[in-house]
Amino acid sequence: MVKQDYLVRMIQEIISAIARAILNKKKIRQQDRDEYDLLTQQMLGFPVKELTTMDVQELIDRYANEEDRIGKIELASVYLLRFSEEVEDDILLKSKLRQDGIRLLKYVQQEDTNFSIQRDCLIRMLETNQ
Repeated sequence: MVKQDYLVRMIQEIISAIARAILNKKKIRQQDRDEYDLLTQQMLGFPVKELTTMDVQELIDRYANEEDRIGKIELASVYLLRFSEEVEDDILLKSKLRQDGIRLLKYVQQEDTNFSIQRDCLIRMLETNQ
């Protein structure tokens, strides 16, 4: 239980940091990015770069039976949004990553038993700026 609580707090901390960077259109320092990538890879159970090739439903199904599935899906969604901000030369990939990230965030907002104002604001901001 303590390990579970720790993982949930770590997921929320990473999500908050990345969401702040996305909202403020700030670049994440390379050192912080590497640290977030390593922690996220450990929490998600696969390299974060694989997110760019995964289908949204595949990701949701991957965590269907896990207790902390909502946190993991939200973390993946924020990472997709972060990746979309970094893509500059492939408009189709940028759009796909952004749409997948928004779709996952909406799924989390709908399925999570805890309402998140931060998540709701991020979804609205992303939908407004499409």
